[in-house]
Amino acid sequence: MSKPAAQPPVSMKAVRVKAPGGVDQLELTELPVPSPKPGEVLVQVVAAGVNRPDVLQRLGLYPPPPDANPNLGLEVSGVVVAVGQGVSESMLNKPVMALCNGGGYAEYVCTPARQCMQIPEGIGFTEAASLPEVYMTVWQNLFMKGGAKAGQTVLIHGGSSGIGTAAIQLCKKHGLRTLVTVGSQDKADFCTQLGADKAYLYKSQDWEQLVLQDTAHQGVDLILDMVAGEYLNKDLNCVKPQGMVIVIALLGGRFANIDAAKLLTKQVVLTGTTLRPRSPEFKAELARQVERQLQEGFASGALRSLVQATFGLDEVASAHDLMESGDSFGKIVLSIED
Repeated sequence: MSKPAAQPPVSMKAVRVKAPGGVDQLELTELPVPSPKPGEVLVQVVAAGVNRPDVLQRLGLYPPPPDANPNLGLEVSGVVVAVGQGVSESMLNKPVMALCNGGGYAEYVCTPARQCMQIPEGIGFTEAASLPEVYMTVWQNLFMKGGAKAGQTVLIHGGSSGIGTAAIQLCKKHGLRTLVTVGSQDKADFCTQLGADKAYLYKSQDWEQLVLQDTAHQGVDLILDMVAGEYLNKDLNCVKPQGMVIVIALLGGRFANIDAAKLLTKQVVLTGTTLRPRSPEFKAELARQVERQLQEGFASGALRSLVQATFGLDEVASAHDLMESGDSFGKIVLSIED
């Protein structure tokens, strides 16, 4: 599982965005290897997950927080090769997966030690790199914020995405009924095989009416929405009285004309989150909870990694093309090692 940690070199290969725009703005370049600050570790990266926020940041639509690494990459797996002040040297040479504060598309990255997690037994670095961002996002929203519990019904938009597939598996693990929207029959089959109870084709089916039909017109308890825009009014129709709609992305646009009367009469909670600007303390606690979920889930077989495609660091443009195409199933990973 582990690999020997070598003395870090002075420079490293890393991806940077020359200017906001298309994939032609992604450049593989040489940058100095960073040094860990107090509370951080330096990870020699073996693999890095590709996520929708990376694409949005490349486009100039998701600027990193002021104190974050300005380069792309929010999750990695690899080996700790140096520790900052206040971090136990027992972490040296440890294989880890981690949520990064940027900069994961590189041979080395610094990340807070408390955002590192133990890799579940039996999986490799490539699979491990696909886990932190999506599972932390889903756990934060559906279970910490939404209070999801056994017997409830959840509607997930983008069911075949990295977020969607993590949500399906966590919901099944915890005894929730899961409904999803997807763009094709292949994706619908993929989601139902993974454990979704129903999958609706948003391009050709009236998913709003089907959700109501399949819940005996009672609606769902929780909705995880990465679309927003025109979906929000449909969400309000599909959610139960006193239910919750949680917006985590804006693929359908930032603005919507919402029927506020539905919020009042149904007492719906309409909320939203983004993980990146949350406090280090929150991310550390979230990492501990998700680490436990992943250890349990992989040991029991309730959870599995779903890596559809792997690209070299010099193929990062192709990885982003696949992400933007809408044709991806599960996760896309960059393999950093030669």
